[in-house]
Amino acid sequence: MSTFLFTSESVNEGHPDKLCDQISDAVLDACLEQDPDSKVACETCTKTNMVMIFGEITTKAKVDYEKIVRDTCREIGFVSDDVGLDADRCKVLVNIEQQSPDIAQGVHGHFSKKPEEIGAGDQGHMFGYATDETEELMPLSHVFATKLGAKLTEVRKNGTCAWLRPDGKTQVTVEYKNDNCAMVPIGVHAVLISTQHDETVTNDKIAADLKEFVIKPVIPEKYLVEKTIFHLNPSGRFVIGGPHGDAGLAEEDYH
Repeated sequence: MSTFLFTSESVNEGHPDKLCDQISDAVLDACLEQDPDSKVACETCTKTNMVMIFGEITTKAKVDYEKIVRDTCREIGFVSDDVGLDADRCKVLVNIEQQSPDIAQGVHGHFSKKPEEIGAGDQGHMFGYATDETEELMPLSHVFATKLGAKLTEVRKNGTCAWLRPDGKTQVTVEYKNDNCAMVPIGVHAVLISTQHDETVTNDKIAADLKEFVIKPVIPEKYLVEKTIFHLNPSGRFVIGGPHGDAGLAEEDYH
C-alpha cells in the first residue's frame, strides 16, 4: 500500500488510570528515597470518593501512605467533588503487607549477591522500537498525543482555559506514505481531544480554545492539512470525570 494511518493515544494526569499510576509511582519514590533497597509491589485503584492502595512492600523507609495519596491527588487538581474527587475528604484505604518470604529470598541481596544471582519479583515481556521521524525517537503520532495532553494540563493550571478539568484523553492519527520502504509522515489525518470541563462552558468555546491554545502550539502547521479531521469533545458533554465518572486501576509498580 502507498499510504496508511497510524494512531496513538495519551491520557491526561486526571484520567482515573493515570491517577492510580501516579500514586503507585509516588509510593515507590518515597520508599526509594529513604531506602534504595526497597522492594515495592504497589497497586492502586479508585472509584467515587475512594482511593485504595494495596500490595507488598519491604522497606526500612517510614512512609505515610495516606499522605502520599492525598498529596498526589491534590497536585493533579482533584480538590473538590465537583471535579471528580476531593483529595482532603475522600476515603483512603491502605492494605500494604510485607513481601512474601518466598519471594523475598529470591529478590533480596543487592549488596551480598552477584547481580546474576538476584531474581525478579515478577516477569514481563515488553517490546518497542526507535524511529528517526522525531527528535524523541518515537512515532510522530505518539509525540503529538503526549504533547497535546501536556498542553491541556498546562493551560488548565495556568488559567488560560479555566473551564478545563483534570480528566481527559487525546488521540492523533498520522498518515504515512511508503517512500522506498521508508515510512514518511505526510500529515495529521485526525485529532481527537476529549476533556473534562465545567458546567458553564459551551461546546463552541471548547472547540475554539482547544484549537487555539492546545492544538496550534503543539502540531506544526505543515501537518494540519485541509482534510485534517478534528473530533473535539465529540460526546458533547464531559462534566463528570475523574474517579467519579470511571473506575481507575494502576498496573503493578515493581522495584
